[in-house]
Amino acid sequence: MQAVQAERFEDKEHELLTLSEYDVIIVQISGGKDSVACVLHLLERGISPEKIRLWHQEVDGRDRQFMDWPCTRRYLELFAQKFGLKLEFQWRKGGFLSELMKTNAVSAPIMFEHNGAVVALAAGQGAKVATRRRWPAMSASLQTRWCSSSLKIDVSTRVLNNHPELARPGLEILLVTGERREESSARAKYDEVLPHKSNSQRRRVDQWRMVIDWTEREVWAIFERFNLLPHPAYLLGFSRCSCFGCIFNTADLWAMMREIAPERFARLAYIERKIQFTIDNKLTLEEKANKGRLHRLPLDHPDFEKWKHWALSEDALQLEDLSGFVWPAGAMRGADGGSP
Repeated sequence: MQAVQAERFEDKEHELLTLSEYDVIIVQISGGKDSVACVLHLLERGISPEKIRLWHQEVDGRDRQFMDWPCTRRYLELFAQKFGLKLEFQWRKGGFLSELMKTNAVSAPIMFEHNGAVVALAAGQGAKVATRRRWPAMSASLQTRWCSSSLKIDVSTRVLNNHPELARPGLEILLVTGERREESSARAKYDEVLPHKSNSQRRRVDQWRMVIDWTEREVWAIFERFNLLPHPAYLLGFSRCSCFGCIFNTADLWAMMREIAPERFARLAYIERKIQFTIDNKLTLEEKANKGRLHRLPLDHPDFEKWKHWALSEDALQLEDLSGFVWPAGAMRGADGGSP
């Protein structure tokens, strides 16, 4: 590994400290290639694993799987174990389905792990009683694409503001996220470094989009250098590791989901009918999947059934499975199937 480089990063008027000056470096990790690449890059630069903390927001909470990949939690636990990193999970109670079906109520409490216990953060005094019963909009706006705001960003920010270990005055925190400009026109406009919205005079919180100018090929290259297995979603031909049932899934991706996990697909289609509101602006899930093809699924690969089992199981992956890079069928297929 390389020694920590004593360089500073600037973006417009904001400047990061050198990496060694931060008390803690938090990486928002989805299990997708870009956030994992951020962690690998920190390790490659010589950052001590003790300084790195991995945070993952579970979009389904601790309830029945609804939107996310069943294997994501397991993949992250094994990844953290492999590299000796601390991993903490956070979620909104009831997850995506509870928020989707919310009727004349405030949003459920936010939960997070701390020292082996689960801490609950109830809705604040300003929480509004509301009804959703509509899928998030397929939009870049977080006001209408509520899955990202309510289940990820708001969860992370409230935990950051209420975590007992992160409240000490004078603390210097770096929050690393994995957006890349290559992914979309919206992300192309993002700043690389900026003060996080939880930054204050009491403590410093910087945000660094570490791989924002990396190409996808550079991302896969760091997986190869570490000989690390990617998230099984990529092995099955998915180009993004967002939710399994991401609202931005293309017709091909919905067709692929229906092929490998028909019961999961059927449940989403059932909820569409129940709330009389479709994910797509014009088509039902069935109609959209009918327009898709299965050519991205590596059905003829000898390991296809194993990869599918890994992806659809909560505990099939084993630690030794992560030691072996596989060039995934989902690589270099663009940024379809994830938030803009």
